[in-house]
Amino acid sequence: MMPRGQRLALWCLALLLTLTLYMKGRSPAHQAGGAAFSRYTGQGITVRLAGKLRHPGVYRLPPGTDVATAIKMTVPAGEETASVTGPATRKLASGDVVTLGGSSGGKGVISVTKMGAKERMLLKIPLHPDLLQEEEWDLLPGIGPALSRRIVADRQENGAFGAVDGLLRVPGIEAGKLAAIRKYF
Repeated sequence: MMPRGQRLALWCLALLLTLTLYMKGRSPAHQAGGAAFSRYTGQGITVRLAGKLRHPGVYRLPPGTDVATAIKMTVPAGEETASVTGPATRKLASGDVVTLGGSSGGKGVISVTKMGAKERMLLKIPLHPDLLQEEEWDLLPGIGPALSRRIVADRQENGAFGAVDGLLRVPGIEAGKLAAIRKYF
């Protein structure tokens, strides 16, 4: 039988080792790599941050995130973000591209644009039939250059489609073709 003092010492050593391993497993390791999707896993928005940022890339953010918050996520701690001009309070939507660029006055300038159809399709961000250009329609399966031209011409002549079902008015688009592209809208 082991003396009481040795048992206490071994027990304390085991406790210390257990706590050390537990804490090491609990604290996230800092990675200096490129951007990836954030740890936010709920319903959210998918945006791309680009330009003069520490971690540009595609991010999944909570709904209601504004431009300034998205930019602050990528700025190192301690750096000043007050020297940024642009639509900082604008709420972001899926498919937005936020770019931070420089200007002649030394201030950063924010611009917000939209991702192209190919990037939106890859990221599973819904397309809108009233916003696609002719070359973007051509990216969809079963829609070739001729049908792309007809779709855009129909939209210009008859107005917005409103939803993907509005495409049925275009000659050459029937229920089967609409079913094949519906998953992108």
